[in-house]
Amino acid sequence: MQTTSEKRRTNITLTAENLTAARELGLNVSAISDAAVGEAVRAARAEVWAKENAAALSERRAWIEANGTPLADLQVLKLG
Repeated sequence: MQTTSEKRRTNITLTAENLTAARELGLNVSAISDAAVGEAVRAARAEVWAKENAAALSERRAWIEANGTPLADLQVLKLG
């Protein structure tokens, strides 16, 4: 949720049923919408990052598979 005072007005379209229920329950539709958009942005950015870094992640996994986890011999708790 945005905590700064920098906010912008926008229009969104909701079903009449959802808007009525939210108002009856005293829910802050703007805050809920902002939080939902924020989560969608985070998810989309994570997806873009994963696609952009897929080759590096694949190479890293292959290296670990071939060479083992770095410093594994120093690991105190071994899960297996």
